[in-house]
Amino acid sequence: MSLRRTLVSLLYGLLIGSSWLFSMAANAAEKVVIMTSYPQEMISQFEAAFEKQFPQYRLEVLWKQSNDALPYLTQHHGEVDVYWTPSRQNFMQLKQQGLLQTLDPVWIKSPASLHGTLLNDPQGDYAATEIAGLGMVIAPSAFSKAKLPAPKDWQDLTQPSLEGQIAFPLPAKIGFAGGLIDAMLREKTWSDGWVMLTKITLNARFIEHGSTFITDEVAAGRAMVGITMDFFAASAIAKGAPLHYIYPPVVAYSPAHVALLKEAPHSSAARDFVQFTLSTAGQQLLFTPDIRKLPVDPAAYAQRPHGYFNPYAAAESKSGQVRDVTEQNLLNAYFEATLARHQALLQSLFVNLNFARHLKRDPAKINALEQQLLQPLLSEQQLLTAEHYQRFQQNQSSEKEALIKQWSELAKTRYLSVANTLQTLLVAP
Repeated sequence: MSLRRTLVSLLYGLLIGSSWLFSMAANAAEKVVIMTSYPQEMISQFEAAFEKQFPQYRLEVLWKQSNDALPYLTQHHGEVDVYWTPSRQNFMQLKQQGLLQTLDPVWIKSPASLHGTLLNDPQGDYAATEIAGLGMVIAPSAFSKAKLPAPKDWQDLTQPSLEGQIAFPLPAKIGFAGGLIDAMLREKTWSDGWVMLTKITLNARFIEHGSTFITDEVAAGRAMVGITMDFFAASAIAKGAPLHYIYPPVVAYSPAHVALLKEAPHSSAARDFVQFTLSTAGQQLLFTPDIRKLPVDPAAYAQRPHGYFNPYAAAESKSGQVRDVTEQNLLNAYFEATLARHQALLQSLFVNLNFARHLKRDPAKINALEQQLLQPLLSEQQLLTAEHYQRFQQNQSSEKEALIKQWSELAKTRYLSVANTLQTLLVAP
């Protein structure tokens, strides 16, 4: 055998041997199984950073949306190590079923709450890793062209010039908007809050599905304002959309959480991953342009990029009380039943009210009819009763639907009564 052939054979053997050793090392790495609904762009960043800091571990990701994740986790014990996603209700139910481990309190550097929004489980079974804020995305060029001021507050969405120009996610249908109605009501009296919501309903184009669809509506010029999460808008802006995002004075914050499954098969690796998401390194990753989330650790904002929103520096709401998930669901169902479902009828009634004013009909009667349309059907005490709360908390579907139907019929009866009186007023000589 020639010397050259011998050297080639040796080199080939070394390459095969090194590949085998590399394969053995990779197979020897302990895996950690993460269930999440986060997009690949975010997971890949965390995967690379985590495996660099902990080369002895290999991340294995199981993607599940919230609706699919809960039944999977309750039926497949001992398969998943860590659940990490924005779905507070799932974490609450997993905790109630005793499927979570208590986290080490040393890992948690965030406060218990942010402007009234609870961040972490009081008993420490799950912890917030990031926060998203619900606000308004606008097309500045559209407002400039229309010679209108950009909205700064939820109240600004009531101006008649925005008719049909607000892409509004229906909170009972789109999960990320679950805290929207609560936020809109928070610094107002019950009566004033529903006056505002009724006027916004007149301007809204309700969106019942999709998430980035709202930013698409604004970017394409089909709406001037869209109510959406900050990271959806940030993603669109990063891709070149000529949009601007506005945090109103009262923001609906939505924390995402992480938890250790009680029967985690790779307990040590799982603990290290959870700790990593809450660590300085994990929190700083949230500033990455492909992610753009809000860290929960207040100290992380010392290193935030220029112009990055800091929720801890934002002015705190005068009314710090944020309703719990069950009460928010009650508000959302009531809003849909009494306003969103009857939007077309309401819009026609307000057109006729303005026509009656144009015809100089009885102004006192017109104002009284308008007030009937603007005032809530139920007081806060009548809506948020213990009985209603229980129906929604226990998710009693048939009883919930009966209640929603009752509210809708009550609203329809009032609106038709106003319509009849208004018709009489219009035809009067």
